[in-house]
Amino acid sequence: MLFVLLAACLPACAAGAGAPGCTIEGPEHLLPETVRRVELGMTMAQLEAVLGSPDYSPAEGQCYFGTGGDCPLDDAGRMAACGVVAEFRSKDDAGDAVVSGSLQSCWWGAIGE
Repeated sequence: MLFVLLAACLPACAAGAGAPGCTIEGPEHLLPETVRRVELGMTMAQLEAVLGSPDYSPAEGQCYFGTGGDCPLDDAGRMAACGVVAEFRSKDDAGDAVVSGSLQSCWWGAIGE
């Protein structure tokens, strides 16, 4: 009986986990299905196939993809556009940023200052 309950819970628990490899910082009900398909290790071409072209790239190896909707920016009730920040950069042994050919980290939530 316990096994049946556990087997029934696992798909439901995994469904709320968010995108593989991405940190989810925005409201779950606004999370687009496309963001759930983003995985660490993707190339830029693969990421663009899922999310489209980046809306903004403030630095080499970092891209912002707007996903629509308004996400809470802080506890004061301010809102900002929801989106994905994708990092293709990692740190080398000296602590310097090195651009990689694959997605190193990502998060989804409010893109704003």
